[in-house]
Amino acid sequence: MRALLERPGPLLKFFFKLPVWLHKIGLGGWERLFGAQWMLITTIGRKSGKFRETMVDVMDYDPDADTYYIEAAYGSRADWARNIEVHPHFRAQVGRRKFQACLSALPGEHAGELMVKFYRAKPAYVRAVMAMAGMKFGGEQELCTLASRLTMYAVKPE
Repeated sequence: MRALLERPGPLLKFFFKLPVWLHKIGLGGWERLFGAQWMLITTIGRKSGKFRETMVDVMDYDPDADTYYIEAAYGSRADWARNIEVHPHFRAQVGRRKFQACLSALPGEHAGELMVKFYRAKPAYVRAVMAMAGMKFGGEQELCTLASRLTMYAVKPE
């Protein structure tokens, strides 16, 4: 978890912004080529008041509850999460679906179960993303324990 206590460096920040830029030039959706689904989140900057965009993984979607589940790599310290604390309503886009949204934090035990489910569906992707964030795990139990300490959210259209 030490990796999440440090802010991402310039190279990692560039890597995180690349999907947003590709989306802006009309290349959104390319993440499906490797089995991922992303959500574009547009918040209002807590200090600047300007629109800020970030891309996050959609770990699961519950169609009955119309709820998306996402994870904040840098927890509640992530700039986008801090922006939402100040301005709780934000815009989201998944695929071609655009909507106003609000989010709520998931309890740790639910977060662990969700991460294991996501890992079972996309093991190589989860290992790669976790390694980029400086987190390694041996198996599902270790991943569940690790994920229970991460910040995960439920995003619901308003």
